[in-house]
Amino acid sequence: MKIQCSCCGRKCSFPYSADNVLRAVYTFGWGSFGSALYCPECSNSWDERNKNRPQAGPDHTIRVIDGLYQPERGPYRRRPEEGAYEE
Repeated sequence: MKIQCSCCGRKCSFPYSADNVLRAVYTFGWGSFGSALYCPECSNSWDERNKNRPQAGPDHTIRVIDGLYQPERGPYRRRPEEGAYEE
């Protein structure tokens, strides 16, 4: 699968597996905000560009990546119990 940074366009390719998704998030530092993914460099400079708006945590980033892998479900959307609606 391929993931792409929403800020700089950097791409990362890896075979989809739980281990590789966890590695991308916890080892390499990919982050997210909403449904947008950010590479390690852009994640590290997030606070400089987005004062007072913290990035989502690793669990959210994992759900975003998992959602990209499951095209039949479409892009990641919050579950209704998280305060968003389903279209």
